[in-house]
Amino acid sequence: MTFKEFDDWCNERACDGYWSMSTALTCARIIREVYKIPFWKRKRVWNEEYREIAEEIVKVINEKIEQIVGEAE
Repeated sequence: MTFKEFDDWCNERACDGYWSMSTALTCARIIREVYKIPFWKRKRVWNEEYREIAEEIVKVINEKIEQIVGEAE
């Protein structure tokens, strides 16, 4: 997952309400920290420090969304 994909995913979750306040704050903190980095260094720092954490967050929330949507059908 790229930083841009993570940023887009977070924006989608902010609109649909499928995440908790703590997850929203964690994602916002990650995005804020990455944007502090000069743009030419972001990809490297993202891959080294944040990508694995972000992918785990996305995985867990997406599983919960599938469960909720599956129950509603």
